[in-house]
Amino acid sequence: MSSHFWWAALGALLNIFAAVTVGAAAQSAEPHHPPNWRFTMPKGDSAKGRAVFEKFECYYCHRVNGEAFPEPTDSAPELSQMGPQHPLEYFTESVIHPNAVVPRNLRDRDGNSPMSKDHLERMTLRELIDLSSYLASLKPPAMPRSVNGVGKIVALVPESQEVVIDHEAIKDFMDAMTMGYKLAARSQLQGLKAGDVVNFTIDTGKRVITKITKAKK
Repeated sequence: MSSHFWWAALGALLNIFAAVTVGAAAQSAEPHHPPNWRFTMPKGDSAKGRAVFEKFECYYCHRVNGEAFPEPTDSAPELSQMGPQHPLEYFTESVIHPNAVVPRNLRDRDGNSPMSKDHLERMTLRELIDLSSYLASLKPPAMPRSVNGVGKIVALVPESQEVVIDHEAIKDFMDAMTMGYKLAARSQLQGLKAGDVVNFTIDTGKRVITKITKAKK
């Protein structure tokens, strides 16, 4: 056979080898978890979760408006306001990893949460699931239709019609924190930029900002 045939055959074999190698590499590079995977917490028994809250004496630091727990002896976020604002997994993270999200006014000298970690050695998985469900079920006993806040814009997110604000405590609604809010209209973003100090009004039912203006200097 001619040398041309052998070179052609060798080229074909190399192409097949390259295709198999690339295919194997691509397959090995695929993640074992599905695209857009996220951790989800199973729903627990909120009534049993309330008992867990009492067992670990969480009320020593956290007030829960509408509940008959003893008066807190330490300062920590009021919890009834939190339920409508966060997914179930947020509360699980708060219990097992208190340093993940800490309101700026509650951080210790190192920027961490002052929350005790003793419960991590004693709490069962079942108790964690039920406690998370209890915290996620909480709602304020009563709330005005709208509240006003003051804060500094951290970021604008036009594609999702949102603004991230580092704001002061909003009375009877939310502690001081950095949080993203949906805007009632995209046009509200006009003229705003990161670093602006703003006054804003939140519709507490829809959880959207209905009015936002730059604060007067």
